[in-house]
Amino acid sequence: MLQAIRSKATSFIVKILFALLILTFGVWGIGDIFRNRSTDTTVATVGGRIITIEQVATAVRSDLQRLQSVFGGTVDPAQAKQLGVVDNALQRIVGGELVNLEIDRLHLAVGDDAVRQAILANPAFRNQQGVFDRSLYQAVLANNSMSEPQFEAQLREDILRGEMTSAITEGWTPPKELTDALYRTRFERRTADTVTLPPSAAGAIPAPSEEQLDTFYKSHQDDFRTPELRSFKLALLTLDDVAAGIAVPEDKLKQEYEARKSEFDKPEERQLQQILLSDEAKAKDAEAQLAAGKDFSEIAKSVAGAEAGALDLGWVKRDDLPAPLADAAFALKAGATTEPVQTSFGWHILRLVAVKPAEQQSFDEVKQKLAQDLARDQAGDALAEAANHIDDALAGGASLADMAQKFGLKTIEIADVDSAGHDAAGKTVELPKAAADILRAAFATASGQTSELAQLGEDGYFVVAVDKVTPAAVKPLAQVHDDAVKLWQDDERGATLAKAADAIAAEVNSGRSLKDVAAQRKLTLATTKPVLRTGGDRDPPPALVAKLFEAKQGQAVTAPDGDGMMIAQVTAIEPADPAKDAAAVRQLARQLGQTMQSDLFSEFDQALRRQFPVEVNQTNLDRVL
Repeated sequence: MLQAIRSKATSFIVKILFALLILTFGVWGIGDIFRNRSTDTTVATVGGRIITIEQVATAVRSDLQRLQSVFGGTVDPAQAKQLGVVDNALQRIVGGELVNLEIDRLHLAVGDDAVRQAILANPAFRNQQGVFDRSLYQAVLANNSMSEPQFEAQLREDILRGEMTSAITEGWTPPKELTDALYRTRFERRTADTVTLPPSAAGAIPAPSEEQLDTFYKSHQDDFRTPELRSFKLALLTLDDVAAGIAVPEDKLKQEYEARKSEFDKPEERQLQQILLSDEAKAKDAEAQLAAGKDFSEIAKSVAGAEAGALDLGWVKRDDLPAPLADAAFALKAGATTEPVQTSFGWHILRLVAVKPAEQQSFDEVKQKLAQDLARDQAGDALAEAANHIDDALAGGASLADMAQKFGLKTIEIADVDSAGHDAAGKTVELPKAAADILRAAFATASGQTSELAQLGEDGYFVVAVDKVTPAAVKPLAQVHDDAVKLWQDDERGATLAKAADAIAAEVNSGRSLKDVAAQRKLTLATTKPVLRTGGDRDPPPALVAKLFEAKQGQAVTAPDGDGMMIAQVTAIEPADPAKDAAAVRQLARQLGQTMQSDLFSEFDQALRRQFPVEVNQTNLDRVL
């Protein structure tokens, strides 16, 4: 639309419209998205209730911490976004709000006694004697930045949600007939004799005639097609570029340091070793041996079966540990060990190896960071103003070169890149942050034209000017002759092998055994182990396993095996009897029950969405990470 406006920007009527727009913006002002992040932080509305960016961000941070604890290291935010972490967090919050709305509609409530009992039953609030400890309760809430009323209100909601969910899903169990039928299908096993025809069994494949090659080339042109390529200039204006030109006075830096002093506290860290035991008796035994002077690692191996490498917890802060462990660990002297401490994971005995005392980073140590942060804060105004001027210049038909010189934009030339970010040779082209947005803009802009001003994530703006478009094209046969010959020969080899395999299968299905046919043709016979319908790593290829379970006993089937072909004859079918495997049937029934409950709750969720409309602000959702 902006491109259309630019083309008519010189007309008298459009000039009047622009004047009115400028006057309107002058009266009402323009929000600074880089400093104030927009006054509207709504990510979604659920039946009129608002979900904000901060709510989703908090949930995402929690999910990322769990991912990091499972996989180790850090999780890249962009990758997390692609994995659906942000979307999943939002949908989880939306689901909770939908249930809350239904609870309100039904006027459901939880009494104070139920909340009290839930608090008393929570093991996180119990001391080492297993008794509720109010001081521990208050400490846990303080560590999580929650007041008692906030926690109890949240707990009340959680109890109501749990009761609502239970009312929908509990009591649903699969009928025995369904469980037994699924068991028979899942655990039936089949055995087969097999032979494999390797690619060499097809013999030498001659080169195609020119007529054959031409026909093949014309029917497989997608194999020889080059993607559309574009060359363009990219102009960037980033927050850091603007901030680099801003000098922050020393007095302001010192004021900021004083205001953020707590941020630069480095808490005490302790290097710990741990023996984790399954029960109190073993923990007491280990404690007694330590008191007798035995070596920590030797006791860990003899009592807990833990090797020396599994003892080290590394450097930890107080907040990294559950409260009972933290209290014990941070009361130790170097070389000392704790008494056994119980948590939900078992019984712990900790040994203190070394201590890094708490320290405060000085003003000089953080001065550069403060300068960068304050400069970025101030740069927001200048960046927003520059963006408005650039947009005006684009509307007036200014060239990219003129804008780059006037506004100090960094320019990059990108040559011959496809929509996936690869060059003509298939190598990845290096692009700035928000590469996908840049490529979308480049491929949506006509040759010789300049794109609209677009955001570079949250860090600035970019514009592209497309210089050249090389359309997608099929390479001439002369250029891909050798590749086409090889592909034709591969197809012919596959067809020859398939024909040979079908001939062997037909011979078996006419009454002979695969064993006899293999001996006659001097092929190597193998016998599979009994395989399940789901197959396994060392079983025949999945395509062949699927055919085995479609075949009758004694029947032969064929399927590709890599570059070769495999022929298999079903030699035995072992039916599965649910009456002989009660444990597996119970487990299967639990799995089916959970699936049914999940389906029921999904239906309930969809019904709630019809009753309480859900709207998502995708622009704000994209700002979460």
